[in-house]
Amino acid sequence: MLEEIAEVARIREFEARQTIFNEGDPCTGFYAVIDGTVKVYRLSAKGKEHVLHLLGPGDTFAEAAMFLDTDFLAHATAIKPSRTLFLPKEPFLGLLKHRTEIAVRMLASMAIILQRMVSHVEVLALKDASERLAQFLLEKQSESAVRLRVPKAVIASHLGISPETLSRLFLKMEGLGVARVSGRTIYVEDAERLKEIAAGKLVE
Repeated sequence: MLEEIAEVARIREFEARQTIFNEGDPCTGFYAVIDGTVKVYRLSAKGKEHVLHLLGPGDTFAEAAMFLDTDFLAHATAIKPSRTLFLPKEPFLGLLKHRTEIAVRMLASMAIILQRMVSHVEVLALKDASERLAQFLLEKQSESAVRLRVPKAVIASHLGISPETLSRLFLKMEGLGVARVSGRTIYVEDAERLKEIAAGKLVE
């Protein structure tokens, strides 16, 4: 199976801040991140950016546009130098027709993406800014620290808040003894309190 995928796949490399595709461009296939970090985002009529997905090694994107046979549904940009595996639309769809196990894995992958998207929408709709940030830190936490792969402005966009609000929230968490910020590393000093914030309990 992997050999067949390798026959149609192509390596594509992107520099930091290089556009991979824009919303409305013809969808010629989908991508998998080998290394680096990619953001998938939409722009409002006024040009405000909202980051839908922050993607790292092993993540895939643009499958929906390929299967819907439509143009790309969002913008994608490499945040840092990134290598991707590009799967061209027609050869890959042809492969799916006679390799059902690949199709099943694609369905599982898209189900995971849908679950993430539903969770993200739920967070934006039901949680305030403090709760969103706390939830994000809990999801990204490795041991007692969160190492941000992307600039804080991108994190703010992903959480639906302004960079200024994000900075204020970090200062508030530091004041409460919940977390300490050092560059792109967030040290979680009170995980239980962080969980309380994410759950919507008052922070005073």
